[in-house]
Amino acid sequence: MSGLVKPTVRTVALILLRDGKLLVERRTMDKLTDPGVVVVPGGHVEEGESLVDACRRELREELGLTCDCYECVDMMTWETPHETQLVHYHLCEGWEGEPRCNEAEEVFFIGMDELTRVDIETERIVLAKLFASKKGKVY
Repeated sequence: MSGLVKPTVRTVALILLRDGKLLVERRTMDKLTDPGVVVVPGGHVEEGESLVDACRRELREELGLTCDCYECVDMMTWETPHETQLVHYHLCEGWEGEPRCNEAEEVFFIGMDELTRVDIETERIVLAKLFASKKGKVY
């Protein structure tokens, strides 16, 4: 063991629902962390930035969307080869615009019955819990 400690960083994940479907992205193959995997869009919280400000920025940068209502619905830890991520999942309600693929390989919607398409198991657990708690609510 080298004795090197991986840094711990805060990240946000953006849960966007439309017509009962979840927006996900396939990361590009040149990403240092999780290349090519299907995940909920999001990114790192910058120094001095609040979680909500990070959500606003990432939503605009990655997808070209705007939103004013963010509800933190869960948090998990994700270990990558380079860092430990504290992922804060935010439900983005009332988002506006048409999703654009600005940073990922592709973005697309999946049904609640297609959560197995999300590649990270702990992320699927967070999403399944959210969907179970929101059952019957139309987005």
